[in-house]
Amino acid sequence: MEKLKFKKNSTIVDKIIDDITEDSNLKRFFMKHDITTETIENHLNDLITYQQEHPRCLECEGLDHCTQDTLGHQPVLNYLNDAIRLSYQPCNYLRHHERTQNVKNRINALYMPHMIYNAKLADFYMQSPERKALYKEIMAFMKKVKLGEPTKGFYLCGEYQIGKTYTLAAMANHLAELNKSVVIAYYPDLTREIKSSIRTGELENIISNLKNVDVLMLDDIGGESPSQWVRDEVLGPILQHRLLDQKITCFTSNVPLKELPKFMIENAQQAEKVKAYRIGERIKHLTDEYRMTETK
Repeated sequence: MEKLKFKKNSTIVDKIIDDITEDSNLKRFFMKHDITTETIENHLNDLITYQQEHPRCLECEGLDHCTQDTLGHQPVLNYLNDAIRLSYQPCNYLRHHERTQNVKNRINALYMPHMIYNAKLADFYMQSPERKALYKEIMAFMKKVKLGEPTKGFYLCGEYQIGKTYTLAAMANHLAELNKSVVIAYYPDLTREIKSSIRTGELENIISNLKNVDVLMLDDIGGESPSQWVRDEVLGPILQHRLLDQKITCFTSNVPLKELPKFMIENAQQAEKVKAYRIGERIKHLTDEYRMTETK
């Protein structure tokens, strides 16, 4: 805000000082620092600016309603070296927005619905003993992550429309709040993108990211069209790298883990079965399996 300018008319100055010192918020500031009338007079511009702008923040309902010249910044008075200083700092609404944005920035959602960013463990359905037990396991897992202790990921299996994807998304958001970078991807679409990346030259970058991200979450594994190349040249090396580096890896699937290899073979040859079995074994070592049931 442009500072006000006025001539040193003693009557006007006295009136302005009287008005300022009657302001309850400013009065507390003056008393706290034992500020003299002379100091007040020497800093009238800053004090008037503060008096005009501070009430806007008191009545504000959020960033969408902010009327300050600099969005989300509130005026603050400090007293240092016998001088009153006016500065601006982010308000609570802006800080919350920035924290939320930072969490979202730590999540790379590939081919997933936008709702994943709003999923919360606090909304996890716990009206059955199985759900309560799973929630307990998730929170124990989060505690280990927070403490920096090694821990397995989750293999969530069950029928359609029972909340597997939502649970994975809620976990992703909580992990991002713990400063973990997360990739959460709908696996059938990811495999199609991987195949296309050969032409674009992005294959190595994609594989490197999936290998090294703090937490990798693959939604609906087993729902993709079988591909020897994706299984052996992409998924296998990614899982092996993450297994050796003890990186958290999670999955959802419509099938139990022991049946998953059957959905990763293109033919009935024994070599195919062995390679698919190896994928299942890597996932078994990376995760603990939990079966999700109906919410009713």
